[in-house]
Parts: sequence; C-alpha cells; structure tokens
Amino acid sequence: MDFNVKTYGSAEWQPRQGLSCRALAVSTAQLALLVLAPWALFALLCWGLMSRLVYLHSWLRPILVVTAVALVFLMVGAAFMSRSRWLRKGGRIGEAEPRFMRAYVWWAALAMMCLVALVAGVVVGNVLAGRYMHGYYDLADMAAYDNVNPARSSGKQLLDAGRVVFTKGAHVDLSRSMAYQNSSLFCVAPIVGALDQPLPAIFDVWAAGKDCCGGPGNFTCGAAGNAAARGGLRLVGEEQIYRAAVQYAELTYHLESRYPIFFEWTADPIGAVSSKQESAFAMYFVVNLLFLLCTFFLVVTGYACYLRSAKR
Repeated sequence: MDFNVKTYGSAEWQPRQGLSCRALAVSTAQLALLVLAPWALFALLCWGLMSRLVYLHSWLRPILVVTAVALVFLMVGAAFMSRSRWLRKGGRIGEAEPRFMRAYVWWAALAMMCLVALVAGVVVGNVLAGRYMHGYYDLADMAAYDNVNPARSSGKQLLDAGRVVFTKGAHVDLSRSMAYQNSSLFCVAPIVGALDQPLPAIFDVWAAGKDCCGGPGNFTCGAAGNAAARGGLRLVGEEQIYRAAVQYAELTYHLESRYPIFFEWTADPIGAVSSKQESAFAMYFVVNLLFLLCTFFLVVTGYACYLRSAKR
C-alpha cells in the first residue's frame, strides 16, 4: 500500500522546503487504528455470516452486508472530505499545513483497508458458513437416536434423525452398492442389521457419499472399511440425487425402498458433528490471524513509503 498522493492535474506532491518527516508522521494510535479497524470489520463480518442467528433468519445476511458497506462508504466520504480540505489549503501547490496532508492520507488508507476487509469478510464468511457451520446447524437441530435396528426401521420413523447409532452388528451391505453420475459420482449402499438377522423387506436406510465407489462391492464412503463403525451422520441437501442412485439399485438388485434416507457411515456420529464446529472455529482463527498479519505488513510498508516520499 503506497501512501504517495497525487492530485488531479498536478505534479507529484512535494513537501514545503524544510518540512521534516516528523511533521508528516501520524501518531501510534492512528497507525494502530489502521491495523485494528479493518481487522475488526473482517472478524465481525465473518462471525456474523457464520452465526446461528443469520442461519435461522437469512434476511439478516443482506442487512449485515449492507451495514458494513455503509460503514466503508462513510470512511470513503471522510477521505474525500479531507482531500478537499487539503486542496483548499494549498495542497495543489504543496503549501498546505502538514496536518491536512496527514488527515487526507490517514483517511484514504483507512478507507482502502476497510474496503479490502469488507470484500474479504463477505467471501470468507460465506465460505466458512457454507462449508462448516450450516452443516453443523442442520445436524445439531435434528434428533439423535441410539440403538436403531436398520432392518426394522423405516425412513418415516427416522425423518428427523441427524445422528444415529445403530444396533451392534449393523453394517453396510457392500454387495448392493450403486452409483449415479451427476456433477459428482453419488454413491449409495443399504445399511442392514447383523449377519444373523434377515434382510429388511424395505431398504430405507442407506449409507451414502460422493466419489467413493465403483462397481458393486466397491464402496469406500465414510467409514465403510471400519468393522467397528455403526453410526450414521445424516446427509442433507442432495437427497434427490441420492434417490436417483437408489432407484438404480432397486432395478438392479430387485429391492424396494419407499422413504430412503441417507447417512454418512461413521464410527462416531456425535464427535463428527462436534468436529464440524471445531473445524469452523479453527479456520476462523487462522484466517483472522492471517488477515491481521497481512494488514500489519501493508500498513507498515505503506507508512514507510509515505515517509520516504516526504524526504524527496
């Protein structure tokens, strides 16, 4: 970020004869604000877009973004006002008092840094919300069931299920796996009871995943290879595509599925839900730290360039 300032229709600004760098220097508090204000805007915007309140009331999302945009526009307006004041006081010919130059440069830098924070906050906040928090909120709001026998459970009975621990011996029937090609390869395989139990008359409970299967018997989605796994984490949002794969399975294996529901096969469904939230918080911390460090670097570099230009 270069703090060199040029006015329209004039040569590069040169300080008055004998004007020192100290006269153009800004205070430590002002420099700290150049770092902390954009970082705070970025952090709050990300947090707001990830929040449960915005998840439950989607109409709050545009309000949050518009409020942030209005705040940045106020800073841009302040930068233009300080520039006009500097020009009125002789800035065009380099005869303005240093305080007018300092105010213009500081407000311009603050507006520019906050504009970057606004764009980055909207992008990162929406990515973290969509990739982590929405899935967590979906599952956290759904019911948890324990000791569910997949051979005796219908899809209707588990419509509100988010986390399920199946009965001992429950497993994924790899021999009846099926795939459906869409934007990705959508894979399904029925979840059945223990080997000593009869197969269900209706196959409504399915393990599912994307790009993790091939032909019949080649199903590696989730923890399908873990013999100790007997948990399911509900998959929401793409049920219609998974149902197309189930329809192929019905035709291929001559089975029936009336109300299919889909789970990610996992050894620890409760922990898997918590890990979504933990991953979101970890990523939030990392991106905030990176943004703070980048902001600090830009401010220090820009300030050094600004002072160096004053020596010319």
